[in-house]
Amino acid sequence: MILGIDIGGSFTDMLLFDGKRFTAHKTFPTNIEILKNEIERSEAKAIGIAIAAWLREGKILHAPNLPFKEFDLKLNVPYIMENDANCFAYAASKIFNEKNLIGITIGTGIGMGIVIEEKIYHGNGIAGELGHIVIGGDEPCVCGGKGHLECYFSGWSIRKRYGREAKELFEKNEFPYDENFDVFCKAVANAILLFDPSIVAIGGRIGGRIDEKKLSRIYDFLPSQFKPKIKVVKDDYMVAKGAAYLAMESLKNI
Repeated sequence: MILGIDIGGSFTDMLLFDGKRFTAHKTFPTNIEILKNEIERSEAKAIGIAIAAWLREGKILHAPNLPFKEFDLKLNVPYIMENDANCFAYAASKIFNEKNLIGITIGTGIGMGIVIEEKIYHGNGIAGELGHIVIGGDEPCVCGGKGHLECYFSGWSIRKRYGREAKELFEKNEFPYDENFDVFCKAVANAILLFDPSIVAIGGRIGGRIDEKKLSRIYDFLPSQFKPKIKVVKDDYMVAKGAAYLAMESLKNI
C-alpha cells in the first residue's frame, strides 16, 4: 500500500493507494505530531508527500503558508516529496489523460504545476509559483514580498479582506467574484500564453468550489487563438492522489 499525503497551509489530507484504488481518506488540521501518528498507523510500504512549499533538490527552501518552520518526519520507508501544486497537476494529467496541462490550486495560497509531455516541469526546482507573480501595489505577501497575486486572491487574503473564510462565503453563496477575481483570471491568462496548455485544471479547497462558468472570464484576457479547456476539479484529495501516483512511479525505478 502507498500512502499519499497532502500537507497544506490549513489542512492535511491522506489516503491509501493499492495501485488501482484509493481508500481510507482522512483529513485533519495541519499538525506535525498528528501527521507522524497517522503515518505510523498506516503501515504503508511507500509514501508520497505533497507539501505547500518551494522545493529544490528535495529540500524545502520556503513554505510561507505552512504553520511550522521545520519538517523532518524521519521516515523508515521509501518516500518522495513534491510541491503540492505539481502533484495536483500530475494527478490531473492522469485523470484527463492529457500530456500537456497546467494545474492551479487555490486554498490558503495559490500554486501552479506544469506538466509537459507527461512530466512535471520544475525549471531550476521551483517553477510555477503563480501565486507570487507581481501584480502591483504595496500589500505585503506572506512570503515576504509585496503586491503578489495571493495578496489579491487567495484563502488568506479573502479572510483578511472580507473577515470570513472562503468556505463560509461559498456556503452562503456570497463568494466574491469581484475585481480581485478578475486579477486572478488575468494571471491565469498570462500562464496560458506562456505554456499554451490543452487543459487548465483548477482545484483545491477554494478552486474546486469556484463556479466553472465564472472562469470563462479568463478567455476575455486571451487572444482568440488560445482556447484551452478550463476544468474545475471538485476533489479535495486530488493533491494526495498525485503524491501517491508519483510514489508508485518512483518505486518502479528502484
